Order: sequence, then C-alpha cells, then structure tokens
Amino acid sequence: MELVATNDVLQLGDLARQPNVQRAVDAVREFLSMDVAYSTEFVDGQQVFRVLSSGAESFGVPEGFAVPLDQTYCQRVLAGRLPNLIPDVRADDRAASLPVTEALDIGAFASVPLTFSDGRVYGTLCAGSHDTKPELGYRDLQFLHVFARIVADQLEREELRDDARGLELEAAAARTLIAAVQARDAYTGDHSEAVVALALATAHRLGLSEAEVKEVEQVALLHDIGKIAIPDAILRKPGQLSHEEWQVMRTHPVSSERLIRSAPGLGHLAAAIRAEHERWDGCGYPDGLAGEEIPLASRITLACDAYHAMVSDRPYRAAMDEESARAEIAAGAGTQFCPTAARALLEAL
Repeated sequence: MELVATNDVLQLGDLARQPNVQRAVDAVREFLSMDVAYSTEFVDGQQVFRVLSSGAESFGVPEGFAVPLDQTYCQRVLAGRLPNLIPDVRADDRAASLPVTEALDIGAFASVPLTFSDGRVYGTLCAGSHDTKPELGYRDLQFLHVFARIVADQLEREELRDDARGLELEAAAARTLIAAVQARDAYTGDHSEAVVALALATAHRLGLSEAEVKEVEQVALLHDIGKIAIPDAILRKPGQLSHEEWQVMRTHPVSSERLIRSAPGLGHLAAAIRAEHERWDGCGYPDGLAGEEIPLASRITLACDAYHAMVSDRPYRAAMDEESARAEIAAGAGTQFCPTAARALLEAL
C-alpha cells in the first residue's frame, strides 16, 4: 500500500509540472480504479461532457454529450444533497432513484467541483463505475480534489489565453479598419484618435469597469468607420454639404454597423457604434433612440465626438475656442447629450 501511495505522489508531481486535462482525467480513472473518469462544463443549465478517459464507451456517453443539469448527480452533490463519494449508488436511495442510475448502470460514483480562482464553478471532475466500490474513502476524495485543482487551473489558463488571443484579434481588426479610413480621409482618422483620448478620460471619470472602459475605447476609435462607404465627393467636399449630401453622410452609422459586425472579434460593438449619433432627446439618427436606450459607450462617444469637432478647423469653418465648445456641451446636456456623460466630459476637460 505504501508503494502505491508513493507512485501516486510521483505521478501527481509529474502532472503538476506538466498539467494536462486529459492526463489528469486518465489518472483519476486509474487512481480510483473506476471504469471511467471525465470532466464536465456547465453551459446554460446543461452539463456537457468535455474530456473523457477510456472506458466511456460502456456508458454510451461521448465527448460533447449534454444532459440537463437538474437530472445529474453533480447538481445534487453541489447542492449538498448527495456526498462527493458514493461507493454503492444502489444502496443510496437518493442516488438510486435517479433515472441515470439505471440508464447507465452506475454502481459507484465520485464528483468534485472544478472551481476557478474567481470562485466561478466551471463544471465537475467525476468518475464512475458499473460495480460498487466499497473501498472508496477519504484518501480517494483528497486525491480527487487535488486533481480537480490541477484541471481547473489548466482550464482557467486556457480560457485566459483564449481571451488574450481574442483581444489581439480585436486590436488587429481595429487597426486595419482605422488605417483604411485614414488612407481615404486623414481628418477622420486623426479625429477618431482624439475622440478616443477624450472618451477614455470620460469613462475613467465615471468609474467604469475595465471591460466597460475597453468598450468605450473601441467604440470611440471606430465610430466613424462607416465613412469608408461615403463617396469622396461628399467626404472630401471643401464646403458645406447640401441637404441631399447630408442625407448620404447620415447613412455612415449603418455602414459602420455592417462593417463592424463582419469584422473578426468586433461584432459585439456593432450596436453601440450604430447608435453613436443618437441623441438623448430621441432626435438623433439612424433609429431615433432616446435616453438610456442608447448604449453608454455611444453616449460618451457622441459628447466627445461633438467637442473635438467643435475645436477642430475644417475647410468650411474655423475651430471654436475651447471655452465656447465646453459651453456648447453644457448647454446640450439633457437634449443632445446624456447629462451624465456630458458632465463627466466637462470634468475631465
């Protein structure tokens, strides 16, 4: 028995140095002498079987198979209605009565949660056997908890790597789109960069979360991206636009939405970018949204967009001085601009 325990510890040490979910699942099956071991993920009220050891075929459960969570042992274990170890499932009325017991011919079962560092329960690490396992005890449960920690850490690392790759993809797509706009119209590109700086200062002033600040930054950067679709004769016109030309120019939020929705990693920004020219009083475009119907990132960007446009020289007018531009923002709070966003921008300025 001591030799077995020593081998267990050596294998655990090796697994900890080179963590791998499949190896951990296989090791659980071996250590507990069960017919199968597997990890699951909880997704929208379902328990999804993610990684299975050999032996799973005798239970007829393939990877990716999903069952309603309320029909599982795991849900009852997490709720404290079943123990983590059930050496004889058929002798436990609470487990024996579940349809899954007879359907999969389960004699013994073990389950512990896979918990991430933020306290989120990802799913479970489980093992099952057709035969009873009266020898299962405290030591086995402790090993199972150790394996669960290794699996959860590895899954969390993989999730964070995926998030990082997603952010890199978003940034690359955004840079490509901005470069395309700048190639056509230098003012629009430079203006977007300036609006980003104002929007970030405003978002921080409002105390937004890191994720919210990131969304504000991206919406501010890409809010004019639809101007790629505006004809040069209108986009680069040195004088005032006619009524008909303004009607064309006002289509750019819709074009922005279409472009962003099709760009890798940026689709979640589409609604906020479409709404960037909506007014607090409902008199904006393209959809006439009002008040808090308008995404916060859109409201912040509109105020910052308007301020920078006012203090910028254009071919058809000179820049407004900063004091007058601030007064215009203050005067428009509650009509054109969200009062909260306008106030935070003025404080940031």
